[in-house]
Amino acid sequence: MTRGLKRSQTGISEEMIQTYGDAIFDISHNIQVRRGDPVRELNWDDIEKQRPGTGMSDAELAHRFGLTHDQVTYIRTIMERRRFKRESYHRLYDLGGGKRFRAERFTPHEERFEFSQNAIALRKALDFDPRVATQYLQDGSWNGDTVPTWLNKWADKTPDAVAVCGSGTKITYVEQRERSLRLANSLLALGIRKGDVVAVQLPNTPDFLTSYFAITMIGAVISTMHMPYRVGELEPLIDYANARAVICSEASEKYNAPEVMMELCERIDNLDNILVASGSAPSGTVSLHKLTSNGSADEIKEPPVASDPAVLCFTSGTSTSPKAVIHNYQTLLANNRIAGPIYNLTETDKVLGGPPFTHAFGICVINLTLMAGASSLLMPTFTPPSLIRLIEAEKPTILFVAPAHVAACHKEGLIEKSDLSSVRAATISGAVCAPEIAYLLDDALPNGTIGQMWGMTECFMGLHTPFNSPADIRCETLGQTTPTFEARLISDEGSVATSDEEGELEIRGCSVFAGYLNNDDANRAAFTGDGWFRTGDLAKRDDNGNYRITGRTKDVINRGGIKINPTDVEAVIDKHPAVFMSAIAPVKDKTYGEKCCVYIQLDNDSNITLKEICDWLEENNVTKMKWPEQLEIVKHMPMTPTRKVIKSSLGSA
Repeated sequence: MTRGLKRSQTGISEEMIQTYGDAIFDISHNIQVRRGDPVRELNWDDIEKQRPGTGMSDAELAHRFGLTHDQVTYIRTIMERRRFKRESYHRLYDLGGGKRFRAERFTPHEERFEFSQNAIALRKALDFDPRVATQYLQDGSWNGDTVPTWLNKWADKTPDAVAVCGSGTKITYVEQRERSLRLANSLLALGIRKGDVVAVQLPNTPDFLTSYFAITMIGAVISTMHMPYRVGELEPLIDYANARAVICSEASEKYNAPEVMMELCERIDNLDNILVASGSAPSGTVSLHKLTSNGSADEIKEPPVASDPAVLCFTSGTSTSPKAVIHNYQTLLANNRIAGPIYNLTETDKVLGGPPFTHAFGICVINLTLMAGASSLLMPTFTPPSLIRLIEAEKPTILFVAPAHVAACHKEGLIEKSDLSSVRAATISGAVCAPEIAYLLDDALPNGTIGQMWGMTECFMGLHTPFNSPADIRCETLGQTTPTFEARLISDEGSVATSDEEGELEIRGCSVFAGYLNNDDANRAAFTGDGWFRTGDLAKRDDNGNYRITGRTKDVINRGGIKINPTDVEAVIDKHPAVFMSAIAPVKDKTYGEKCCVYIQLDNDSNITLKEICDWLEENNVTKMKWPEQLEIVKHMPMTPTRKVIKSSLGSA
């Protein structure tokens, strides 16, 4: 019963009505085709034949499409009003209400939960093309799965199976659910509600997974913050996300995270709670471990549905105009279900993910593991010896790494002399991988093979090399599109590129996001009129349909899988007294693929060193991972007539 409820109480936006309306209208019970009266005649054969035309109830539609019952009823009613002349059916709208009404089942409208304006804004960003959404809903690419439903499935089916392991820790699926429920109820007690954003800056630890599951259990939205980020990077992102709470690590010698977050709490209006992953917490913060221990393990009364926003990740946009990607559970999990068969994952697998969980790649690995009921093997921090020791001690069967992980281990002579016999499949992703690095790891796996995967925060896993492909395809290409996905290359002239012709990679598929949050300019640039997402990557496709990334159209530096946008760093360097103008561009690096080189045109007779530049950046709160690693002094910057630096000419400036 939705009459009288506001849209903010049902969590409905006009964008959601456009997205789901046609699909709901087409197969609703209210829009059905009957021939004769087989029910009255008890003609079972005719009943079965006509079943597809009788439509689905609101409850059935809610389960199938990942909406709440109220949302389906609301959208269906709106669509009927828009399609029909309501005055002709006014009695049908009111018939039977008094007979079916049960006071004990009714919650007064004024007592119903109401979404905040920030929560509604997140939902508005999920503005999918209705034709595309209808296709994904009807072909099953989108369904009612959520992260909590997957966790519940395995906690019920295999309660004693190990969900999380590493560093002497083993947590079963039933234990993980209980931990997450306790934290979830504690978050509710703090005032965190469905649709609120919770920022998380934690390494790959059990605390991250418990936080992730707890946040999703209450229908809140997790926004991941990379571990190297400091106040200069964190403030605009947390503010842009309108985060209600932050979960961070305890203070260390290198970084006092609680102090930084409390400082931000004073400057960001919406930020109310700082949760610290430790047994005790500084004054003004709350201990995450105490919340997890003391919270109730009761089931959450209003868990999320699949259409709810789930994660908010930031790409490499500038801090003055961040590019925030919002995924609901439909786009978040569809990719895992579709790509799962490529990995042949089962409950017996143990999955080691090298990428940080604060990256979309890391979140994808979490969900892929959870989908199969496998075990997550955690690596909180990476060093070549720690990675090799973890593999040899814990025996993972599935490995996800970036090229930089493999290159660093090889540089220290560890790959060739290590026991990697437990690994049956290793995926390299996160950056362009040199073929020699891929062959090196492939040769080091006596019982396994490597494959490559291409993905982005905006779409997750878009290209894959099958593990049963020949070595040259697996080691030298990214293979073909993930099942159900489409890809094309667009040349500089705007036409579809032919085989072996370079073009910008564009992609479509059921896990592609709807658009950047509150960033119309970025959305206009990112999508074509017919719904293709422009990735910004340049690629070639061979005659067999296998793709190779050849470069980027965007001004982004890819240092070992970490995407660095140099614009903000250049703005800081330009303020140095000795600098007239600066530009940062990539230079090739054997370990990381690329690293940052800063080209500087000096102010008059000034001089500057690389150390002085880095000291200046540190003073201005620029995270270390964005610092240049090479300096070149140029007499004059190569410029276009409109005074833009021609970065492709910097090497010869």
